[in-house]
Amino acid sequence: MVAAKRKEVRNIYFEKYTSQSQWRWRLKAANHEIIASGESYWNESDCDHAINLVKSTTNLTPVKRL
Repeated sequence: MVAAKRKEVRNIYFEKYTSQSQWRWRLKAANHEIIASGESYWNESDCDHAINLVKSTTNLTPVKRL
């Protein structure tokens, strides 16, 4: 079962693209559906930083109910 979970995670991928001269990112599931997206950034490096922040989260990252 752990191997199956790992395979699913590998099928998740980020897309980085420009829209109206700004950089954006979105996270897509194995079925190519968007499951998360971020704001727009003027600098590609800022967009990369946001992607890396998302990538650095773990199952220990708390979820706060509002």
